[in-house]
Amino acid sequence: MNKKDLKNQAIIKLLIFAAIIVAVNIISTQVFTRVDFTKNRTYTLSPISKDIVGKLDDKMVVKAYFSENLPAPYNNLRRQVMDILSDYRTYSNGNLSYEFYNPTGEDQSDELGTEAQKYGINPVQVQVVDKDKFEVKSAYMGLVFLYEGKQETIPFIQSINNLEYEITSKIKNLTVKQKTVVGYLEGDGSLDISKLQQISKGLGDQFDLKPISLGLNRAIPDDVKVLLVLGPTTVIPENKKYMIDQFIMRGGNVAWLIQKVTPNFQQQIIIGNVVDDGLSDMLLNYGIKVETDLIRDLQCGQVTVQSPIGIPIAVNYPFFPVISNINKDITSFANIPSLTLSFASSIDLNATQGKDVKAEYLLKSSDKSGKAEGFFILNLEQFQNMNKQAADTLFNKPGYVLGAVYNGRFKSFYAGKPVPNDTTEGSGPLTVQQINESTKESKMVVIGDADFINEEQRPPQDNINFFLSMVEYLADDVGLAQIRSKESSDSPIEDVTDGTKAFVKYFNLIFPPALMLVIGLIVWQRRNRRKKELQTSK
Repeated sequence: MNKKDLKNQAIIKLLIFAAIIVAVNIISTQVFTRVDFTKNRTYTLSPISKDIVGKLDDKMVVKAYFSENLPAPYNNLRRQVMDILSDYRTYSNGNLSYEFYNPTGEDQSDELGTEAQKYGINPVQVQVVDKDKFEVKSAYMGLVFLYEGKQETIPFIQSINNLEYEITSKIKNLTVKQKTVVGYLEGDGSLDISKLQQISKGLGDQFDLKPISLGLNRAIPDDVKVLLVLGPTTVIPENKKYMIDQFIMRGGNVAWLIQKVTPNFQQQIIIGNVVDDGLSDMLLNYGIKVETDLIRDLQCGQVTVQSPIGIPIAVNYPFFPVISNINKDITSFANIPSLTLSFASSIDLNATQGKDVKAEYLLKSSDKSGKAEGFFILNLEQFQNMNKQAADTLFNKPGYVLGAVYNGRFKSFYAGKPVPNDTTEGSGPLTVQQINESTKESKMVVIGDADFINEEQRPPQDNINFFLSMVEYLADDVGLAQIRSKESSDSPIEDVTDGTKAFVKYFNLIFPPALMLVIGLIVWQRRNRRKKELQTSK
């Protein structure tokens, strides 16, 4: 074969290769498919999303207002959103379609920008580099869902993290006939959900969220399915406890966030004050016992303190345990990697003995934990400069239960007792018909901490995700909880033994040089052998 034939063959092969690449690209734009190797299947629709979009019984239109030619990190966002919407369209049985628009946002005459703003999608400011200088540009990055004369909007998409949850929840909101009612207890020192912006928005988007003000013989409305009790710090009167008890007897589900100890910063030595909420006796009747203690953990969050030279530094604070041992068998929480508690108390699961109630752990501390009881000193200094012996003494217990789930038929705390009546002026007649045992199975979630959702303390996003998933679990809305945290923060690094640390250290010091030495010897031997063979053949 001469040089001309070889050249022609090379050109033909190159043209064939180029044609294959072009064909693959054309097919990929028409046929939607994706291989997803991520741990949480971040880029693959979950079964619940496929099920919800597959049950559409009318046409749904998604309008995507995305400005083109955006800078990093938004330059690939338009394509990623298009891929996800293509996935939804694939499983919608032809009932979902989407359209992309390119509003410029540069002037008032932009009709597409005006249209987007009517749907609640407002322009955002992004920095771009044009001709070697920074400029600020207005851009649109939002979606609106139109269905049967109703609309839902995602006004700004910053990344695809959690986008599946947002889209699926919007579709569900448009198709559901009536939202589940979730109530939260007001007063008695409880956290005010209306001041927790992320939580109130997250719950309000999915549920009919109602404040519940007890007293004056007012009962919890019959349409409430889930009641949230968020860390009351004063004694709840018996007449209010009775209304909660009867709500449970009617089959209602309850989240108990119990704060047993709160820090007192009024003195030089920070101490913990024991909280009396008046609920312990009623909870024990249900098989729930939250201990009056504080759990410390070497796997913990950090606080910022001033260094001796005045520079703020972050140091570990064991009374902020980072919980990575979450019961993944409860599917609502399977995608929550961790959460950070603050001044948390342990839960005794043995309190259910002799009761028709099943209890299982939800949250556990790490294998290097300890428990403080009696008088609580919370100063950070006690944990600084600890030697190994002190650490082994303070953190010598594994796996305290800090959150638990209870299922079963609960018996009334007020069975065989006089019904407590509110005699305060203005009270109405007591009209609640007493029930002594649950008419159907109920669910309860108990957490030995309430401040982990306090947004004034800037909790990690995983804390918020966990709480929202907990409410969805109690509302029997498990599917959405499974997809909320498909993309979330990294799991914390578990503490390891000193022996493991030493092994890793010396392995990294010795193995790479040893490997290079072995490879060098093998190469040297092969060269010598090859050299001898050549000499012999001559």
